[in-house]
Amino acid sequence: MTAVDRVRVALVEDEAGTRERLCSAVAQSPALELVFTAATAGEIRAWLREGRPDVLLVDLGLPDGSGFEVIEWCRQLAPKAETMVITMFGDEANMIRAFEAGARGYLLKDGTEDDLSRHVLQLHAGGSPMSPIIARQLLTRMAPGAAAPVAPVAPVAMR
Repeated sequence: MTAVDRVRVALVEDEAGTRERLCSAVAQSPALELVFTAATAGEIRAWLREGRPDVLLVDLGLPDGSGFEVIEWCRQLAPKAETMVITMFGDEANMIRAFEAGARGYLLKDGTEDDLSRHVLQLHAGGSPMSPIIARQLLTRMAPGAAAPVAPVAPVAMR
C-alpha cells in the first residue's frame, strides 16, 4: 500500500498517555497514516485550516473547548473528513449531541486501542463504528414509544 492509498488520520486528545496509546494503535496499521496529533481544541482547529485528514478522532472533554466544537469545525474546514468520537462520556445526551454535530462513530475509552485501526477503516469505508453500549442506547432511543429527547450536557474535562 502506498502512502497515497493510506487513510490519513488526525486526532485530538488532551490526556498524554491516552494520546500516545491512540497514536501507537494508528501507527501499527500499514493502511493508516497519522498526519497530526493535538492536545487541545485550538491546536486541531489551527491545523484544520490547512490540513485535511480522511478521519478525525476526537475526545469530547478538552481543556480549551468541547469536542462538539471540534466536530463542527471539521465539518466546515474539512467537509470530506469522517469524524469519530473517542471518549469517557457514555451518556445518551453526549452521544446524541456528538451525532448531531456530525460525528459518524462513537467509541468509549475502554480498550478501544486494540481495534482502533479496524474501526477507523470501517468509518472511512462508510460504516459507523460504535461501542456496544452506545449502539444499544441509540437503538433504545429510536424504538417505538421511546422517551423524549434528552437535553445535552456539556462535558467536563476529566483529570
